[in-house]
Amino acid sequence: MPEETTSVDATDGAVETAAGAADIIAQGGGGDVWYSIGSLLDKGGPIVAILLVLSVISAAIILLKIVQFWTAGLSKRSFVDPAVDRVEQGDLGGALEILKKHKTPLARAMAAGVRAKMRGDLRDEDVAAEIQRVGTMELGALQRYLRWLEVIGNISPLLGLLGTVIGMINAFQSLEAAGTQVDPALLSGGIWVALLTTAVGLIVALPAITALNLLEGKIDQVRLSMRDASSRVIAALHARPGPVQSRAAQ
Repeated sequence: MPEETTSVDATDGAVETAAGAADIIAQGGGGDVWYSIGSLLDKGGPIVAILLVLSVISAAIILLKIVQFWTAGLSKRSFVDPAVDRVEQGDLGGALEILKKHKTPLARAMAAGVRAKMRGDLRDEDVAAEIQRVGTMELGALQRYLRWLEVIGNISPLLGLLGTVIGMINAFQSLEAAGTQVDPALLSGGIWVALLTTAVGLIVALPAITALNLLEGKIDQVRLSMRDASSRVIAALHARPGPVQSRAAQ
């Protein structure tokens, strides 16, 4: 399963890249362990707390989808040619037996079309519609929770920017309150703490957006495979109409 392995490895690499980015940013804090959870919450406030919750949700969804895609065997297509050959020979029962041995979304969509033809002398449009119906349901299951990744990837940088703006306002308010006795350390310290929320927001968004694009790319491949399989099944039904009709009538 080279394509599937590549997709899963790329998603894992996205998570590792984001973690590495967090370590690099953390090393710039002058030796202070500000990137620990307690320190982050203390310095970043409620904005960082929200971002940390979003990061946990994002990581859970990514791991869930990796396991789901891996167990679904999305790259398996070895059964397509034998099943189509059986359909061309008029052996719909044999084609269905081949497809039932594989628990992939593509196999289930093709099996739905074969069952639809076996139930009666349906039109090709009805068979194609049944394949599309089941295929849409299978793709819907693969797309579940991906919207959350999209939302997290989009709002995390904005939440980080909001925290930075709030922190900058607080820093300048402190600077104003100091009057003529301005301490540059007071301003610089307030600025870097304010920028902390932006850094955390970007770190949360990076793996979410990367994983979302990789997973959606894999789903697009499955969608194209279903369209191709649907066309091949319909063409196979046309190849030998006599035997197919007689088998279906039985």
